[in-house]
Amino acid sequence: MFQVRIGEHGICRQVNGSTIPHSWRDAADALKRSRGLAVILGDVDSGKSTLCTYLANTCLDHRFQSSIIDGDVGQADIGPPTTTSSSTVSKHVINLQELRPERSFFIGDTSPSSVPDKLVRSISDLKDRISTGSEITILNTDGWVREDEAVEHKLQLLESLRPELVLALSLDHELDHILELQKHPILRLEASSFARRRTREERKKAREEGYRRFLGNPKHLDLRLNTIKLKMFNAPKQERLDQATSHRGTITGLLDEKGELLSIGRIERIGNGIVRIVTSAEQTPTTLELGAVILSSRFEEIGYEP
Repeated sequence: MFQVRIGEHGICRQVNGSTIPHSWRDAADALKRSRGLAVILGDVDSGKSTLCTYLANTCLDHRFQSSIIDGDVGQADIGPPTTTSSSTVSKHVINLQELRPERSFFIGDTSPSSVPDKLVRSISDLKDRISTGSEITILNTDGWVREDEAVEHKLQLLESLRPELVLALSLDHELDHILELQKHPILRLEASSFARRRTREERKKAREEGYRRFLGNPKHLDLRLNTIKLKMFNAPKQERLDQATSHRGTITGLLDEKGELLSIGRIERIGNGIVRIVTSAEQTPTTLELGAVILSSRFEEIGYEP
């Protein structure tokens, strides 16, 4: 006997049989044999996060220490949108949002196509910095797979990471151009019949909930521009902002001296040599990295930096 609590507009239904495709169980067995890094590839809303959760719980069942890398900057689960994060799995989880981000990098945009090289570097860094105690690492990637640029990006990612196993979650033949050109062991998996395609508005709402989750109980933080480094997410060098440029509402990554993310924030204003940020950060950052997304005071997406 168990109870199910459903929130507003939530639904619940009972299904016959298992919601886990048989091929996912094969993937779990293959992962236990290969160990090392497994990369999950798939289109938008193909069930990648659900597969990642299933594999993480299965690893725990068999006493394998595992870590998750969340590389989906648009629909991030472990960290806030516009970031990549990693976490060690120490308990069974219903979804990846239950995991605490242990290390994060600020990408600055919800689209992987804007800074693909930066995204590859951040994921590679997360992989390299994961504890040596983790026998299995699972990378959950974004759903950008269909365009020529997406194929090139995914091939670059795989070449950089050199995974022991590629798990291809296919709805049709959308991954063929990637899989035919890469050199690592592949296991093709079927998408769950229970995976639901979300509308663009639903995906936007999910991102906004992600911002709010990491900006709960925010405070105002005033920083003098002459004491910190300031740069744009897509520019490698430090920027000098004109005092007339407000960047009001711009999402911002607050970084430590190693370039790792302390917290995200929202710029309130820039003026008189001071930048005021709304953030939940407890530490003073070394660098502020301005992103592409503009947020309202309620952390709703209202635009993008030109």
